[in-house]
Amino acid sequence: MASQPHDALFKASLTPEAAKSLCRAVLPAALADALSAAELRPEPTEFVEPSLRGRVSDLLFSAEVDHTATLVYVLFEHQSSVDPLMAFRVLRYMVRIWSWWLERQAVPPRSLPLIVPVVVYHGPTEWSAPLSFEDLVAAPDGVPLAGLVPSFRYVLDDLTLRSDEDLRARQAPPFAALAWIFLRHAWEPERGIEVWRACSDLVEELLGQRGEWRGWLEQLVRYSLLRDLASPDELREELRRLGGPKAEEVAVTYAEQLEEKGRVKGRVEGRVEGRVEGVRATLTRLLAARFGPLLPEASARLEGATEAELSAWTDAILSAQSVEEVLGA
Repeated sequence: MASQPHDALFKASLTPEAAKSLCRAVLPAALADALSAAELRPEPTEFVEPSLRGRVSDLLFSAEVDHTATLVYVLFEHQSSVDPLMAFRVLRYMVRIWSWWLERQAVPPRSLPLIVPVVVYHGPTEWSAPLSFEDLVAAPDGVPLAGLVPSFRYVLDDLTLRSDEDLRARQAPPFAALAWIFLRHAWEPERGIEVWRACSDLVEELLGQRGEWRGWLEQLVRYSLLRDLASPDELREELRRLGGPKAEEVAVTYAEQLEEKGRVKGRVEGRVEGRVEGVRATLTRLLAARFGPLLPEASARLEGATEAELSAWTDAILSAQSVEEVLGA
């Protein structure tokens, strides 16, 4: 979902130019060359059904190749566990895209545009789910599936199997290259500032981009701090070394925002916890006053109760005839 730092960073990085470099790295050469020579245009994805939205990054690009609309659909899986039904999810997306495309045609067409599904993955373990849809379908022994079920494979870009040098070799814009490298190291917080230092040349190239560098740097700083790829102090010093006070300011500003957010969250959680403990203490006192000393089982239930349960039990105490009736035991 977009609120996840992985998803937000990837979606920000995948400009049309970056998408072309990704396609060159993972697609068959003929198709990659055709897409490189064409204009990749971002397409809307609001038509994706709500049950799928938020689980993956829904990015769709179209390109006119040989006067035929070739739709490239790029999916991003950012969960820590591999989804064994990814091929089915991709199929659902493809059907929705074709349906959306057909609705826009003035004359019923005789064919459908090509959709190339690319799944980019960067979890802590290697991807292990089937790439072919047919491999998901169970059939009796000896029964061939060819011609009976949809037959397609999605393209997998497993960043866990790439090296930083592989990602650099894609010749993507500096922000995209940095984003993909950071995503690759997302599960290695022990490396800390090392990832930044190893990419100092890309960071300097990024800082040289007119006007746009600050927004891109904010994305990287936010992700790095959220994933513990650097401490605020380390990051501030590194950015001051690479880009001077203006770059350092980005790290300082976001670190302060993150710290304030933590303080606010702590205050809110503290108030909620205090309120719950107050209700728990009051209910315990009322139960003891009406029914006598509480048994250990009842005390344990009160200790583990949620705020909603405590509230309901408080309402029930006036009409109940026993502790068990109040607690629903």
